[in-house]
Amino acid sequence: MLEFFRRHRGAFLITLTIIIIISFSVWGGWRTDAGYEKKALPTDHALTVFGKEYTIADVQRANTSLQIAQFYMQAYELPSMLMMLSSDGGFGGGGLDRLVNLFIARHLMDELGIRASDDEARAALEKLPSLQENGKFEITRAQRLEELANSQGFESKDLLGIMKDTIGLQKLQEIVTESYTASPLAAEKQYASSNHTFKGSKIVFETETFKKTATVTDDEIKKYYEENKENYKTVEKRAVSYVVFENPKDLDKKPLEERQKAQNEQVQRVNTFNDLTMKQKKSFQEAAKQTGAKVETLAAFSQAEPPEALKAEGSLVEMIFARAKDSKTPAEAVEGTNGWYVFEVTKVEEPKQQELAEVKDKIKEVLIGQKADEARSKAVNEARTALNEGLKAGKKIEDLVKDKKLTLEALPDIDVGAPPQEVPNAFLIAREAGQTAPGSVSKAVDYDKGTLLIYVSAKELRKRPDGADRRQSQAESLSQQERMSLFQAWFKKKHDEAKVVNKLAASS
Repeated sequence: MLEFFRRHRGAFLITLTIIIIISFSVWGGWRTDAGYEKKALPTDHALTVFGKEYTIADVQRANTSLQIAQFYMQAYELPSMLMMLSSDGGFGGGGLDRLVNLFIARHLMDELGIRASDDEARAALEKLPSLQENGKFEITRAQRLEELANSQGFESKDLLGIMKDTIGLQKLQEIVTESYTASPLAAEKQYASSNHTFKGSKIVFETETFKKTATVTDDEIKKYYEENKENYKTVEKRAVSYVVFENPKDLDKKPLEERQKAQNEQVQRVNTFNDLTMKQKKSFQEAAKQTGAKVETLAAFSQAEPPEALKAEGSLVEMIFARAKDSKTPAEAVEGTNGWYVFEVTKVEEPKQQELAEVKDKIKEVLIGQKADEARSKAVNEARTALNEGLKAGKKIEDLVKDKKLTLEALPDIDVGAPPQEVPNAFLIAREAGQTAPGSVSKAVDYDKGTLLIYVSAKELRKRPDGADRRQSQAESLSQQERMSLFQAWFKKKHDEAKVVNKLAASS
């Protein structure tokens, strides 16, 4: 079970984090019949599970334990498992559902006599990666964890309690599913599906081929322009003046004292320039003259196409275009690759609507692309249908392809579990071919230049050196997945038997 959660930890943690943040935002109070807010008390009744009442304090403490497990201990299995046991599969609903699952699990552990000893819990705690250093338990990390837990009102015994819940849930699942193993036939089918080698050929439908026969009328171009006019405007451009206080040269060759002096002088010049423009309200030109800086001017340019002088200064260009157009405050210095820059925007060219004549060629290219895509998609669908019908009728693929005026290109043998990198689009081809029966044509495989159809002539499960290990690994993985499904189904029945009453939902 732990291995299952390690593989899927990323998705669980994203969801868990969101849940923990929002779960208890409504617990500060609820609306009474009189229409005003009443402050909820820790002793107020929150939940009833298997006839046992839990207070708001009980529920909040359970929530804190999951927070500590995730954020402080990095013990992800317990909160992840409780998510998976939710009726929605763990990726929706409210965070309270996870806490209800914890109370149900604790009840079932007591009912079945499942106990985790202090020694078991301590051993599991010491094996947590967050408490390891160089593969060994590190006491100082454990002490830090204890301090963090204390800040949340938890003690050492409470940390052991979290591990006991984790171990107990593991044992609970083992009791329910221990006799189950995946069908050897199902495991072998899964192994064969993901490790076979297929022989086949491809039929290529390149977009460029269909572009050559696509035609676009002036009326179509005009109609498209009128419908998408807002997308055809010139880009904003800005002209600037700037000064650059260059970085001192050959700093690495100078003694430490000279290096610091040169850097301090550079910083002082930048600060002086800023003081002149910001505090003394001097103009950009006056500040440059007083600091001995050379003013450079650049004609209007777009953010996407900066002039040669600024091509290496991405941060500066970004700041130039991020500056508010009506700002009266002098811009602050920006650090670049060559030094510190100070600029002023001298002109802004607003985006302007482009006339049809200016964008006609662009629109024509768009429409030709659309028509080519439509024609290609139609041709692919028609070809696949005709080829598969012909193959079912007992015809040879070579004759069918020739009749449809298509080209069949041989593919090298491809291992679907490890597609060869030297074969273009091998991963896409293997993924679709793996789901295609021998003697038939695959679904469309789209790639950057068009679409492929794959004819699978044969599949073969070849012997490989690591075959036994792979079979065992996949059989174990399949068993884990199916055990989890069985446990979820069993737990859902127990959830129904728990007759949960949520007083919080009724009061919100």
